[in-house]
Amino acid sequence: MLKILPGDGLIRYSGRVDFSDGRATLCWPGAAFTLRFSGTSVKIEAENDCFGWPTLIGAVVDGEEKCFDVGRAREANLTVAQNLPEGEHTVTVYRRMEGHYLTVSAIYINGENPRLLELPPKPRKRIEVYGDSVSAGSVVDCEEFAGKCDPDGHDGKFDNALHAYPQLVAKLLPAEVYDTSQGGIAIFDGTGYFEMPDTKGVESCYNMLRYSSYRPRSEWDFSFRPHVVIFAIGQNDAYPDPDVLKKPDMREKWLSKYVEIVNDVREKAGGAAVVLALTVLQHAPEWDDAMDEIASRLGGENRFVYHFRYTRCGLATPGHPRISEQREMAEELTAFLKSLPEKIWED
Repeated sequence: MLKILPGDGLIRYSGRVDFSDGRATLCWPGAAFTLRFSGTSVKIEAENDCFGWPTLIGAVVDGEEKCFDVGRAREANLTVAQNLPEGEHTVTVYRRMEGHYLTVSAIYINGENPRLLELPPKPRKRIEVYGDSVSAGSVVDCEEFAGKCDPDGHDGKFDNALHAYPQLVAKLLPAEVYDTSQGGIAIFDGTGYFEMPDTKGVESCYNMLRYSSYRPRSEWDFSFRPHVVIFAIGQNDAYPDPDVLKKPDMREKWLSKYVEIVNDVREKAGGAAVVLALTVLQHAPEWDDAMDEIASRLGGENRFVYHFRYTRCGLATPGHPRISEQREMAEELTAFLKSLPEKIWED
């Protein structure tokens, strides 16, 4: 059996991951690691730091999706692949859902001659998505509820970041993607639904690595440099005040903060292009109109800032988009991204 530490250079990570204590903590939904190896089984030694719904961990083994239920247990030691034929295989382990951190201490590969192998090169293009529950893949894995409200008592069991549009776009474009999304989040602290009743907004989380207030927080170093940053925030900002955009002072406060955050992210990303794109989840049209104003304040297309509207933006479903609806968004967004000037994708 071969023991591999999380810092091995042949392991590929995606999303914001904390390596500060020598281990690898996957912090945001969709954060993942991938390894290519020769062997017959893979086990991970990990901890589940659960502060939300019972934890489900996702894996993809040679293209086959798997789901592991570790509940609220602290120990998350999992055999994610076993009884594989001798030869080369690829495994990805990822955070399916919100409300926990997954900390990997070691990876074990078994077989006749177990060893890590080099992965294919990363895609040339890089994108990052700042979003809410839609972008994080909340309640996506219940296709029978497409176009309907969410099923009662789902408790996170249908959450799956792998089927959210950021990951789908990454495959279609193709691109390397960081999905920096959190269900219920709005721009301001005290609004939206994230960490009720003392809610936290994007203003307190976008620049964080460990971002949950239920645990010690830490800052993100913005080491990932995307070519395009997608902002899909606005779905939850009407709570608790549904008339926030109709009040001139509050509207200006909201617009100004949104612009401030986008400018800060863009500066840290070295001048990345910006795409504002709310989702097909039903919402009032004034939020899309506000996106137009934000794009204009940021300089519009002359400064590579775009507002993209899906064909069914704000119209498709009263519940979270399911797999087919996420795929619809991914295909439309990918086509739009491919239409952007090629120089946007240059380093």
